[in-house]
Amino acid sequence: MVMMGRTAEALFWIGRYTERTENHARLIDVYYHIREERENGSVQMWSRLIDTIGDRAAFNEQYSSCTEQHVLQYITLDKNNVNSLLACTNHARTNLRNIREKMPAELWDIMNGLYLWLKEKDVRDITSDSPHLFYRYVRDHLSMFHGAATSVMPRQNEWHFIEAGRYLERAENLLRLLQSLCQDYAKEEMSSYPLMLSVLKSVSGYESFRREYADTVNLTNIIKFLMLHEAFPRSISYSFQALERSLKSIQLEDPDLNMTVHKLAKLAGKVKANLACMDEEDILSGKLEMALQALRESCNLMGTRMSKVFFPSREEVIA
Repeated sequence: MVMMGRTAEALFWIGRYTERTENHARLIDVYYHIREERENGSVQMWSRLIDTIGDRAAFNEQYSSCTEQHVLQYITLDKNNVNSLLACTNHARTNLRNIREKMPAELWDIMNGLYLWLKEKDVRDITSDSPHLFYRYVRDHLSMFHGAATSVMPRQNEWHFIEAGRYLERAENLLRLLQSLCQDYAKEEMSSYPLMLSVLKSVSGYESFRREYADTVNLTNIIKFLMLHEAFPRSISYSFQALERSLKSIQLEDPDLNMTVHKLAKLAGKVKANLACMDEEDILSGKLEMALQALRESCNLMGTRMSKVFFPSREEVIA
């Protein structure tokens, strides 16, 4: 049996946590642009950010108000928030350290350096200088990590487990964003325009979207682009395509396990095929939120089944 248990799970969660950290850093940075354009209602904006990538109940237990400094502390540097940038970086680093002898040395250097840099920061380092530069630094280091992995890792099981975690996380993160956008759009209608742009910019999709749809920025087109575009690397369709490819590439010595992996790949392919059958009428039918929730449930199902197949023991793994 190859690449099972602790090592496989550590690799999977390295992929998930590095992707989650980058996604959150992107979104926080974009929200700063919204704040600069819409200074009125900034409390509502920070509150929305908590609901999108945080835990409202946990935040309320620790902080008395939804101010800029409180929110930034919670989602960036709070060790008690499992989804903060610092916590996610630490989890990725811990899993990487546990299998350090199996991974290229430069990956450890990049992740360890990012964690040590974040660990020494406080919220004043973010707000007193340039928040954009702060979050760009985080994004750039994670891009460096993924670039190094792409450049030096053999296309063997280690690589495919990281990629599976990365693309599952990417799909789930975007689905949460789209659900939040749909809910906000239903409440605010035309004032949701900056929020629609924020979703596009947080996934670096604004330029690609404009090439596809020119100036027609509306909810339907954004949903079509981010859900169905097969060539945009941060779309839901592309993520499930990449997830299917990664699972198909995993090679195990046990024939029964290989058959189970093949079934997992077929499940990802089925989700991708269902997406390909969607059209504008489906998006406008009033069932969009149900479709988004069903896709999130598919992501949860994929994660659960992968855990049962690949990760029989959770000891020493930060998940």
